[in-house]
Amino acid sequence: MKLTAIQSCASVIALAIAGLSTPVFAQAAAPAAADAATADKAEGDTLSEIVVTASTGTKSKLDSSVSISSVDSAIIANFRPMSEGDLLRLLPGLQPNVSGPGGNGNFAVRGLPVATGGATFVQLQEDGLPTVLFGDIQFGNNDYWTKSSPMDARVDAIRGGTAATLASQAPGAVINYISKTDRSEGGYIQVERNLTYDYTRASFRFSGAIDDKTHFNIGGYYGAGDGPWHSGYNLSKSYLIKGNITREFDENRGFFRLYFKAQDTQEPNTQGGIACGSLSGGKVSNLQACPGFDPRRASNFSGFNPVVNYVDFDSRGLASTPLNGITTNAQSLQAQLHYKFDNGITVDNNARYTNMSGGFSSNFLSVSPLSGLIGSTKNGGTVARAVYSAGPDRGKDVKEAFYNNNVSVYTRIRDVGSFVNDAKLNWQGDLGAVKANLTAGWFYMNQKIAMDWHPNQFNGSLTPAASPIDLLDAAGNLLSANGFTGYNNNWGGCCARTYDYTFTDNAPYADFIFDVGKFELDASVRHDINKGTGSGINANPLTGDAVTHFISTNAVNPVTGASQAVSLPYYLPDGARETINYTKQTTSWSVGASFKPMDNLNLFVRASKGVRANADRLTFSGYFNANGTLNAKGNTAVSNNVYQYEIGLKNRGSIGGARYTVELTGYHSHFNITTFELSQTICPIVTGSPTTFTCIISDKYKTTGAEFYGTLSAGGFSLLANMTYNKSKKQPSAPGSVFKRSNNIPDLSYTFAANYDFNAMVSLGANITGVTSTLDGAGNEWPGGSVVGANVKFRPIDNLEIGLNAYNLFDKLTPLGPAGTDYNAGGGKFIGGISPVLGRNVNASVRFSF
Repeated sequence: MKLTAIQSCASVIALAIAGLSTPVFAQAAAPAAADAATADKAEGDTLSEIVVTASTGTKSKLDSSVSISSVDSAIIANFRPMSEGDLLRLLPGLQPNVSGPGGNGNFAVRGLPVATGGATFVQLQEDGLPTVLFGDIQFGNNDYWTKSSPMDARVDAIRGGTAATLASQAPGAVINYISKTDRSEGGYIQVERNLTYDYTRASFRFSGAIDDKTHFNIGGYYGAGDGPWHSGYNLSKSYLIKGNITREFDENRGFFRLYFKAQDTQEPNTQGGIACGSLSGGKVSNLQACPGFDPRRASNFSGFNPVVNYVDFDSRGLASTPLNGITTNAQSLQAQLHYKFDNGITVDNNARYTNMSGGFSSNFLSVSPLSGLIGSTKNGGTVARAVYSAGPDRGKDVKEAFYNNNVSVYTRIRDVGSFVNDAKLNWQGDLGAVKANLTAGWFYMNQKIAMDWHPNQFNGSLTPAASPIDLLDAAGNLLSANGFTGYNNNWGGCCARTYDYTFTDNAPYADFIFDVGKFELDASVRHDINKGTGSGINANPLTGDAVTHFISTNAVNPVTGASQAVSLPYYLPDGARETINYTKQTTSWSVGASFKPMDNLNLFVRASKGVRANADRLTFSGYFNANGTLNAKGNTAVSNNVYQYEIGLKNRGSIGGARYTVELTGYHSHFNITTFELSQTICPIVTGSPTTFTCIISDKYKTTGAEFYGTLSAGGFSLLANMTYNKSKKQPSAPGSVFKRSNNIPDLSYTFAANYDFNAMVSLGANITGVTSTLDGAGNEWPGGSVVGANVKFRPIDNLEIGLNAYNLFDKLTPLGPAGTDYNAGGGKFIGGISPVLGRNVNASVRFSF
């Protein structure tokens, strides 16, 4: 184990010993702060909860001058999200795309876009600490590592405001998965089975007391099956266990808590899909599944295509890995201390050590006409035939008019482990007629990013059970091996790369709240000291190099069945080593004011400047001097400032016999962004070159909009509603460019979820989520769409619940993410690359509570 890992473990263990050895005084224990907040709240009232996300933890949502909303575990279960991106649709301001159970989602917020991939301005947290420091790590997005589980009590989302100053790298939003930590007895065991595709999951949660001062919660799941795209092999195979143990201090002094997590997940990602439609006057219409390939049910995951082949960097020999989507392996230990002194001072410390690694093994999807492949030159020969390499038609000529020529990529995620600590000191007291609430803190995080990239050239069929396509010359000689025409070389010399980086963020911060009757002023500031060290190598960091490596392998000719030697090109990371060794300091601030004309109404305004730092996306892009320091271009690109201005209200009350909550915020923001992109769709548009698949994006953005979040409950009826209206504009860096509508950001996104308990035995629910039209990178307008779900629960006896939950009830082909034109056939007909939601599927469950 490396010294930094030993030090991190020692820090958490020391904090644990200190917490457990703190004197326990004499009276009945009080619940933990986050749990006490919900003890007396009315059903459906989310505004009474104490804000614990990107905040000082001393104000309720109603009384704070920030935009924050929550959804609890019951709402999430009824909605049944198919991914973390789906879950975020329950919260206002967020604009996620389709991502699949494994992750790799793009999460925009308030029109702050995803210029490349991941969650550029959004941080995912678990119990108040980030799982990874940066939301857009290449092949390491934050939704790889954070998964909803039976241990989640609720999910908070704070947008703008103090997300810029009381969290790092999250000027857009902080999403916090908050565990169940309260004192209770019992739990449940649940078994689910999907009735549409092969997937079974068992989950549990159990809570209890060790003594009158100590209690615990533990829960998790195990799930396995072919998965939602009918892969034909055990593509989904995951377990996750989370738990916590809490020791409460007497005299309402606070608590000490240990959290632990172990997860080993293997789940598919959305590889992209295709749809056929019409394109006229820049508008897309009549989208439908293309003949032979329905992206609601089909993908590149197939029993005929179960592996990714590549050339290993160390042995320089041919290797393979299962085509199993996104895999994660993580173990974490977290210690949290909350202690109140007699003089109004409270000390909080939250620390976590995480050991984390994984992999990305997937074939992306885009189409080209087969006619363009026949007659082309591949590996020194002319392609005369394209044949299926596996499956029932093995050795036969490909009969589809189109084929998939996108990358087959394996990224070995060697290390994305971290140590994070957030310490803060709070004082509350009176300064004459002013009530003061003052906080000072220090955030520290050490984030490892170490990976090997293997992007391989590959051809595959567009059939529900996708097969590799092998190429032959006129003499019947193979020009490929099991669909692969080259290794580590799909994106040219840039991307056969290996690297090992460490990024640290030291951030002192302060927050000042002054309360005078109905008025409150809140100001906060944060100073981030970001440091990057390490090095990486690729084939050639700037221009690519001529292919100098070839590997000879024996492959079975699918036509003859005979073994045949094939020589294929490959890249190795043998270019010049790039070293990084830089420090960048930035300052963020946020100022807000609120006015409460009555107890249940709060009006607020806020202005903020937040900073997002580039990390691994800064490398191999010409931003560093030879000694690893930033050059002039790098000093500009290393961080991006985001300015936001908000005005809003929060209100709760009753109409007749119904109780309601309302949160409404108007906002405006502007910012610049510079980042590195890998995309066969985006980069040709940015560069003007149809063969350029890597590029640097440097654009200006501005956005104006409003977000609404509300709840309503009356008797057995409950309703959640959120809507985000947004006008986002982008100005590319090219000379003479002007602001135009941003691509991939809808003007309106919405979610409504309703539930009705008829009696103690039966409940029924329905939900709808959707978006209005979006633009692709070429400026074409794509239609919006919606997805409808439904659920029913039946409780025939006490402690037993039987459920049915339907997703995409009307089986609509709905793109909810980036789209583009893969092939324009002329005459207004085209094939588009889309990110579609899954087709209709029904999940059955049985839960036994105890």
